[in-house]
Amino acid sequence: MIKRHSLSFRIITSVLLITVTLFILILSVYYYYTRRIIMESTQRYAIELAGNISGKIEQILLPMEKLPLMLAATMEMGVFHQDSLMPVLKSILKHNKNIYGTCLAFEPDFFPDKGKYYMLYAHREEDSIQTMILGGRDYSYFYMDWYQIPAMLRTPYWSEPYYDEGAGNVLMATYSVPFYCMQDGKRNFAGMATVDIELEWLTDIVSEVRIFETGYAFMISRNGVAVTHPDKSQIMNSSIFSIAEDWNAPILREIGRELLQGKSNFREYNIPGREPRWIYYHNLESNLWSVSVVYPDREMFAPLIQMNTMAILLIVAGLLLLTLITSGIINKLASPLTQFANSARTIAEGNFNVQLPPVKTRDEMKELHNAFSHMQLQLAQYIENLKETTTAKEKIESELRIAREIQMSMIPHTFPPFPDLPQISLYATLKSAKEVGGDLYDFFVINKTKFCFAIGDVSGKGVPASLFMAVTRTLLRSISDKEESPSRIMENLNKSLAYNNESNMFVTFFLGILDLETGLLQYANAGHNPPVLITCQNDIRMFETANAIPLGLFEDFAYPESQLQLNNGDMIFAYTDGVNEAENEQAILFGDEQMLHQLGKCKDPNPASLIHCLETAIESHVKGFPQSDDITMMTIMYNEQANKI
Repeated sequence: MIKRHSLSFRIITSVLLITVTLFILILSVYYYYTRRIIMESTQRYAIELAGNISGKIEQILLPMEKLPLMLAATMEMGVFHQDSLMPVLKSILKHNKNIYGTCLAFEPDFFPDKGKYYMLYAHREEDSIQTMILGGRDYSYFYMDWYQIPAMLRTPYWSEPYYDEGAGNVLMATYSVPFYCMQDGKRNFAGMATVDIELEWLTDIVSEVRIFETGYAFMISRNGVAVTHPDKSQIMNSSIFSIAEDWNAPILREIGRELLQGKSNFREYNIPGREPRWIYYHNLESNLWSVSVVYPDREMFAPLIQMNTMAILLIVAGLLLLTLITSGIINKLASPLTQFANSARTIAEGNFNVQLPPVKTRDEMKELHNAFSHMQLQLAQYIENLKETTTAKEKIESELRIAREIQMSMIPHTFPPFPDLPQISLYATLKSAKEVGGDLYDFFVINKTKFCFAIGDVSGKGVPASLFMAVTRTLLRSISDKEESPSRIMENLNKSLAYNNESNMFVTFFLGILDLETGLLQYANAGHNPPVLITCQNDIRMFETANAIPLGLFEDFAYPESQLQLNNGDMIFAYTDGVNEAENEQAILFGDEQMLHQLGKCKDPNPASLIHCLETAIESHVKGFPQSDDITMMTIMYNEQANKI
């Protein structure tokens, strides 16, 4: 028995999946193209069938249309006397068996001696021809569609189907041709010459059509009313638009609009709760009525479905046979792999000297045996090297932890730093991108009345930057004991760092000395980001600093010195480029503008709160994206009122 997760099972499953996919693809392509061929064949047959129906109808209608045209022309020539008109109508019916009735209807008072209404009508009744003179209040033919519409249009016109109560008394349609007479030199409308057709013979022609088992053909008028239909209750009682409304079928309304526009089309229509069908519709040239042929989708594609069902059954049987044969072959070929699997488990437990099963063949199994043997040797050597590498790595990590502890111990981290100096409120943070970094800040008091603070950023990262940072901080403390001018301290610090600087490292540096009694700040900047001044009126602006190069590049460089008067409650925010250049996953920088905006949003005028607000804003911007540079911030608030206590 094949295990579910064995190699044999996966191979057989893969082969079957590929085979099934190919069969499905081939069957789908076959089904698609065969369905397309059936559709095209059905469409051609539908066009031919609708054309045959139309041809049969047109063969009857076109000659019938000529009769009222000739009668109207004869009336205009005045060939017949009014007393001989009825025999003419009877003669027309006698020689044209497809016509149900014919008439001559005159305008009101056309013959003064005949009164207002005068309509001569002849029609069939069983095997005889009956004649009558119609007109009166109970039969006002002037207002009937077959008379009124062509009279207004001044052109021949096929009427909509109607039941002619009082005259023919059957369901019919009328072809009307207006005729004229000359009176006082003018050609005036005189009346209407018509022929009537009984719709029953149209139903007979259309009902002769046989389409599969339940398909059918039908006709509708130019207004969409059913003229013929297998369901006789639909004739004259429904239109394609009323059926669309009753069945909630917008597609029938769309088909109806195309029919009224005289378009021909072959398309599918699906109505919820009803069998899908196909329809072809085509307009008659004579009266713009439409012949439609309906094909049930199920019957139309029944042969294709039967063929596909048979093909699927054959495919399933073939797949079962293929599975049996394939599983037998694969099990025989893959049986040695079980022994290699057991050997691999033993090797995984640490026994690299396990005996591998012998292989006598020269196929892929032999190659696998050789690969396992080579792996045993390589694993033993790798484990030995890994032990040495792990020991060395742990030693380096331990040294880096100690280096970080030493580096951070050099940076002031007790806040508040000077409880006995109420003139100063201060808070600072340093967050390295690696175990050790190159950012630094420092602050201390000179001669009890002056407060010195500095912030810097060493080029590069890691251990070299941290060493350069330590040297810079140590030199700053040493030089500040002898000098009180920021520019002089900066120049001496630059000389010391640039001397024998073969690694060409440098540090951007900002140094400020604040007179605690007067609030006067003297400062110098060596290529560092300008600090931000936040006044007690919440006016936020960056320091104006002269351009100067970083420390450590050239020994002889004069650094300009600037000064600024601080008032009570003013704060200085100093930072490194890790703040404004913090970037998110889309490589969008935090930026100076957003930094100033966030400083203005902080409601609590407290150095620690200010830095915490900015840290939160940076974290929200980067959204967990790895930090690429050290982030250092320092905020100093000057409290002038403390001098007056």
